[in-house]
Amino acid sequence: MMAKKISLSKTLLKIALASLIFSETAYAQWIFAARHIEGRINQMTQNDSSGAPAVQLATVIINAPASKVYATAVNVASQNPALTITSQDPRSFKFSVTEGAKSASINVVVLSEQTSEIMISATAAPQGQDPSTSVATNTIFKICNQLNKVCKLGAN
Repeated sequence: MMAKKISLSKTLLKIALASLIFSETAYAQWIFAARHIEGRINQMTQNDSSGAPAVQLATVIINAPASKVYATAVNVASQNPALTITSQDPRSFKFSVTEGAKSASINVVVLSEQTSEIMISATAAPQGQDPSTSVATNTIFKICNQLNKVCKLGAN
């Protein structure tokens, strides 16, 4: 009976050690991947039922705490007199703005203590306009510049 308990204890210890090793490896790979895509702005346009652009989305991962990124994003929005901040939730790092009939939502996601993701959805620009000049993308560039981070368009 005692041999079975010792054997079970050894087996559980081996499983615990193996899971610790594999979790550290997975975490290290995630950090490597995040650093590889840091500063790369990804964008997408969602069309309405007629095929016209309706919503533009842009995201970027940057090496900065979410609270600092959120405060900077709110600062960028409040510096633009044409924008009105319509809702703000500092706890979840989200806020929305409007400019006439156009609107945008900004969400900052905590990835780690020092890494955040900015996600912006905005009313799409008129058809034929260069997507690199979208409101969502331009806003991310402004936030990155204020944070002294290098951000560039990714290959979408």
